[in-house]
Amino acid sequence: MKRPVIGIDARYGLQNPRRGIGEYVYQLLRHLADMPRLYDLHLFGDERADNDMVNLFRAAYRTDILKAPNFLLWEQGAFAHAAKDLDLIHGTANIGPARTRGPLVLTVHDVIEWHRGKDFGGRIPLRHHVSRFYRMNMLKYLARRSALIFTVSRHAACDIQKTLQVAAQKIVVTPLAPKYQADAVCWPKQPFVLVLGAMDPRKNLGVIMKTAALLEDRRILFKIVGIEPRHLTAVAKTHAIPANVELHPMIDDAILAELYAKAALFVYPSLYEGFGLPILEAMALGCPVLTGLNSSLPEVAGQAAVFVDPLDSGPLAQSIGEIMANAEQLWDMACQGQKQARRFSWQQTADLTHDGYQRVLAMN
Repeated sequence: MKRPVIGIDARYGLQNPRRGIGEYVYQLLRHLADMPRLYDLHLFGDERADNDMVNLFRAAYRTDILKAPNFLLWEQGAFAHAAKDLDLIHGTANIGPARTRGPLVLTVHDVIEWHRGKDFGGRIPLRHHVSRFYRMNMLKYLARRSALIFTVSRHAACDIQKTLQVAAQKIVVTPLAPKYQADAVCWPKQPFVLVLGAMDPRKNLGVIMKTAALLEDRRILFKIVGIEPRHLTAVAKTHAIPANVELHPMIDDAILAELYAKAALFVYPSLYEGFGLPILEAMALGCPVLTGLNSSLPEVAGQAAVFVDPLDSGPLAQSIGEIMANAEQLWDMACQGQKQARRFSWQQTADLTHDGYQRVLAMN
């Protein structure tokens, strides 16, 4: 009997370096590879794929790189055509082909765009408006016609159910997990605060600058990393950068892991997250975490983080100053964070996804 074949949008998982969705796709595929399966996976990437990543996955799966002038034509043209005869298609990044012969499953990481302009700033570059219109309207349609929706947290599941008006039983929560592991806490900590930077208003970079300015006299250093090189100049033009702030571009995983391990505190002031993976990655490496009490962040951080209003630089600066001055609290937060991070695993993510695949294949 012929084995069913599942077509996977693997674009972001084949890139290097990777961000949130890319890490999810990469880890999912890596852990599915070692599992006994009664189906095969066929990966599809685009021209941004890293050759080493492609070769890595070709050892486990059939992997094809499809060419298209832009993402829309890749998703609705090249990918849709290449996967048209497969038994199931998995859109891993909030999107998938509008027309498929077989069933479609989606991973919807969040419905952030429906919150933009209401729960956080709505300004985005003009060139992103067309993309946003396409993705929001397509996601509404695809969510209704998909056989199953994977998402990354209970909060995201509730938000998707309400926003996209899909039945709760159609949604499966497959939590993410940290890519790092450490058996011990690096101690003593170095006296700096680590922040992941981005120009997206949701990441709240302006409040971080104001918070750092309030702590300038106390010589608390802020290292803001991960800003795309093309945005570094824009950050300098948009924000007054205090003397105790260092701006760094995107860095590789090894350097980021070293920073997580050494930092006295990781501050994650995001205004909305479907999951908030950097919180777990910091905790896994023994870095104390301060974050906001919004969206999925309390669900992910549990009792291991300190929570503060991310919109108010005054209380944020006060909390940072108090935590940085309390070595006993830092140690306790680091240990509790590692315990919290161990509750999540990529194998669990793969197992839950595997179960979802089998559920849909059995219906057809």
